[in-house]
Amino acid sequence: MVNALLTTLIALVLAYLISEIFRRFGLPRVIGQILAGVVLGFPIIKGLLFTNEILSIFNFITSIGVILLFFFVGLEINIKQFKRNFKETSLIAVFNTIIPLILGFMAGKFLFNLNNITSLIIGISLSVSSQAISLDILEELKLLKSKVGSLILASGAVDDVFELLLISSILVVFHSTVLGQLSVQKLIFDIIGFVLIVILFRISWIPLTLRIFEKEKSKSTLFMGALIIVLLMAYIAELFGIGSLIGALIAGILVRQTLLSGEDRKPWRKSEISHSIHIISFGFLIPLFFVNVGLNTSFGTLSSNISLVIVLVLISIIGTLAGTVIGVLLSKGTLTEGLIVGWGVIPKGDTEIVIATLALNNGLISVDIFTAIITVALVSTFLAPIIFKILIKRHAKITGQ
Repeated sequence: MVNALLTTLIALVLAYLISEIFRRFGLPRVIGQILAGVVLGFPIIKGLLFTNEILSIFNFITSIGVILLFFFVGLEINIKQFKRNFKETSLIAVFNTIIPLILGFMAGKFLFNLNNITSLIIGISLSVSSQAISLDILEELKLLKSKVGSLILASGAVDDVFELLLISSILVVFHSTVLGQLSVQKLIFDIIGFVLIVILFRISWIPLTLRIFEKEKSKSTLFMGALIIVLLMAYIAELFGIGSLIGALIAGILVRQTLLSGEDRKPWRKSEISHSIHIISFGFLIPLFFVNVGLNTSFGTLSSNISLVIVLVLISIIGTLAGTVIGVLLSKGTLTEGLIVGWGVIPKGDTEIVIATLALNNGLISVDIFTAIITVALVSTFLAPIIFKILIKRHAKITGQ
């Protein structure tokens, strides 16, 4: 009888092996991790390794992983950088978010006759992006401080804020759809109540908690304190119908502000927490999350949805490119810079897949739609780094950077 420990071991080993093959070819690890889940999802293998009990354990582990992932994202959101570069990069972020979102919604609604909720989820999934892949390439080519590198870094900070607003909206939709129609009055009271708690946490509870867990001067104790903060904030956000992921994201932002502001600034503590969260999340929990995504993906349905996938891939790539080029040109940049930055923000990563997974788990989209969204993420994440690397090398030769 297979137990959860052995299943987790097999999932991690397979995820590592396949993702390592992709990494050696200069491609994102996430593709290999999802494909590992697809392999484990073959009926014979899945029947042997995944009982209902093990699937429940797997889902719980991966949900904790996603909460920590959003906490980590919150820790990395630089509000000062966001304010400093807002004028230039907000144009890029607005256009490369709004265009794919509108086109995705319209395609779902009018081309494929999907309902409003499903069309909205498709639009939001196509509008978010992940700069982590592009930043790895920029770092490899020592171009992080170039003009293009700065544009991608700065627009990424603005994108993070836009993604926060988008995810907040979709989680409110999830809550109202799953639990029934919420009254506007109750929704407003819930939001006001949560905002008041956030202010209280920022002023007193988070600084006090961090001071208590700092006394031992131990990284592990500080990590425990950070876990208590994020889990409590996630739970409270869930109680108020805001969603645990938004709670985790806000917890990360508040912890960062607490440690990096005021006279008692402790940037090294923020780095220690980020490092600890990064290790446990990206070394263990997030790979399992992507394996779980692969388990829930049914590529056998693609043949009947190939037209949807093609349309969504085109919207994801062309819409993001067009929006970025428009934003760069309005910011007095060049067409070449717009194309490079555009391909740099095309890869779809954790956020899109998290949104699709939440929608699937709450019964708001079918497995067919989920598979289509995941396929779009895989295709864009596969193509973008290749073209981005070619463009950035050519640009570096021409400019001598």
